[in-house]
Amino acid sequence: MKLLLALLLLPAFAGAAELESLRASDVAASAPQAPAAGDARYADGTLSGLRLMALTGPKLLYTQMAGTPEQFAEFTAAWTPVITKAGLKPLPPEFSPGFGALKYEPTGGLAIRSFLCDTAHMPLPPAQMEKKLSAALRAAGLRVVGSFGVPTDDNIFPKPTVNLYYLTALGENQDREKQLRYMSVRHSAVRLDFALLEGAGIKFVARYGENAAFYIGPRVGVTLAVAKDPAIIPGQEAYYRDLIKKRGETLIGVKTDRLDQPVTSGGEQYSYLTKIYYLK
Repeated sequence: MKLLLALLLLPAFAGAAELESLRASDVAASAPQAPAAGDARYADGTLSGLRLMALTGPKLLYTQMAGTPEQFAEFTAAWTPVITKAGLKPLPPEFSPGFGALKYEPTGGLAIRSFLCDTAHMPLPPAQMEKKLSAALRAAGLRVVGSFGVPTDDNIFPKPTVNLYYLTALGENQDREKQLRYMSVRHSAVRLDFALLEGAGIKFVARYGENAAFYIGPRVGVTLAVAKDPAIIPGQEAYYRDLIKKRGETLIGVKTDRLDQPVTSGGEQYSYLTKIYYLK
């Protein structure tokens, strides 16, 4: 299998790239003011419009789609009950054109976090996926405070979307918080090492083949290093272990695979792939 990795075009030590753990919670769905009737995919219905879409911050919910005080008032009316339902204390709303914030006081050290995922990243139909993710959050001790759908939009949300809001312990670094997350390796020849990650306390909720999964825990980072000679692998490992330590991150573990077929780049063949896992 031909593995097309940009990192293969670089020198040995520079030839590593950090794989992105897809952060579905970078974009969040909001509570609907008037849920769509008959939409059984989501426990709390579907947004009545994208204008009500919200994002989650450390101790706030906010919108970037409210251009007028009236639009922000609508957003506020939709979201304040969700904050109250979560047992948090709403603070006075703050608004400027194009940005509106609903701040709150955490109760018991808890804050609202969100997870959004469309059908392109679902191993199950939307209704089943919602139930599976909600059950996993509850089993992990994370209370679900809302489950909503976002109206499909050709340019923004072209496919049905699972949207969950839940409470988790507030941390100084959201990457270290216990959150529901999605992790994916973009190249099919690279396999995630589930057993290694589970041994480090990462709780996998659902797997999507060998190179994608939903999980609960702190954010996991992965760096790749390739080699044509196994003799240089220890040096590669030492380099990245030191780099991770200097960045103040935490090493989870290292796993080296011999590729089923060597990868050729620049006239050189690479037969070994090392994966360095760490907590961001």
